[in-house]
Amino acid sequence: MRDSRFLCLAVSRRDGGNCIAGLDIDTGAWVRPVNLRSRGALGDGEIVVLDNQTHQLRIMKPLDLVRLRLGDKVENPSQPENWTLDSTSLAGSSPVLCPACDHPTLLARIRTQAEAGNTLLDLFGTLTNSVPHSVIEQEPPARSLAVIRPRNLRWTRSTNYRGNPRMMGIFTFGVENIQYCLPLTDIDWEPKLLEATLKRPTINAAQSLGLNPTHEILLTVSLGDHFRETGNHYKLIAGVLIIPKQ
Repeated sequence: MRDSRFLCLAVSRRDGGNCIAGLDIDTGAWVRPVNLRSRGALGDGEIVVLDNQTHQLRIMKPLDLVRLRLGDKVENPSQPENWTLDSTSLAGSSPVLCPACDHPTLLARIRTQAEAGNTLLDLFGTLTNSVPHSVIEQEPPARSLAVIRPRNLRWTRSTNYRGNPRMMGIFTFGVENIQYCLPLTDIDWEPKLLEATLKRPTINAAQSLGLNPTHEILLTVSLGDHFRETGNHYKLIAGVLIIPKQ
């Protein structure tokens, strides 16, 4: 069991609940807290925090710096960053220490992550939108989370395998400018963009809701769990980060 000053960089929907991910700012390591019992999705009550300005309870959001108590490291070959979330971190007991946008040092940490990410050849070992489970069994990835600075980002409306509406982010990335088309699972941006694309199914990032020209969009990308129906782990846009340009 240990305390973590956790810089949230993704709040994402997933089957059965929610997923959060971010950096432990004291160690520099990525952390993806999971439910103590199921080792999986977090319930709504597990991502409630106490806002440091309004002093009201709310859902955690990207760029929050919060103090969490982590339990045990979870053995998950496809997601080496997983830790259980101790029960004392539940239901609003975690105050927001500060928002990253008010803290230049935290913003610099995020930009450093993005700059390091953009020197990569690929996302999580492949040039496609997924990683076969057989590949992960042979060679587990060193990490399943990254912050990237996407190029030519646009959002497009689509449907998932159940026929339900979903948003996809299309962008180029890496030194080879590979194009990716990844599902958006950010719990704040997904519904906003679904509404914004009712009449026009594809919009440029610059046309995204509330985007100030003095700010830029970074993405937190994640490698999902094993999707047994196809035998793949799919890459996801788990967090949309709007930060001031330097």
